[in-house]
Amino acid sequence: MSALANINCATVLNRETRGENSLYIVAFSPEHAIVQAIKKIPAKRTGTLPDIFDDISAICDSASPTALKFIREFSVLKRRHEIASDYNSFAQAALITQTVLKNGRHIEDSETLSKRLRASLDSIVAGAPAEAVRLKFMYLLARDEGYPVHEDFLRRLTQKEINTFSTIIKTPSRELAALKAEASNLLEALCGWICSNTDIA
Repeated sequence: MSALANINCATVLNRETRGENSLYIVAFSPEHAIVQAIKKIPAKRTGTLPDIFDDISAICDSASPTALKFIREFSVLKRRHEIASDYNSFAQAALITQTVLKNGRHIEDSETLSKRLRASLDSIVAGAPAEAVRLKFMYLLARDEGYPVHEDFLRRLTQKEINTFSTIIKTPSRELAALKAEASNLLEALCGWICSNTDIA
């Protein structure tokens, strides 16, 4: 008999339909980090299925902590379907979730990463400029993983760019609409630096 795994809150990073009646999802949770799970879809659906960016809870059958889990029951705790109404917001949110998908197994502090993932998605839902939100997310991820963001990345910027970067990092995202273009440029520069100087994928 397989063990039961309780997932209290996990954010859906990816989902796809497999065959005619199965939904495969990859999610990130504070307790389990990356979770791969599959759910049989009944012929007559009685509720809403999990979607990308949703927070869910679930009871699963699982042979081991790292094995594919089979969802017995689930609940959608929070939906973030508003993100899909704006292409740019969706694109940036998807890039955030892809970063977690690619790196989540290797991050020791999964609780902090989960909180930042959910906070970033909530900020985008609330209308904050998505580039600024992702800039903060990537900065915090690189900093917390011990990479020299201040010592190396910032010294490559002009003083004006450093001042703008500092303002964006310290200011609530919802108040950064006027710095959307600057945030986009700094995000491109930071992601280029991360790609060349870190193991973050």
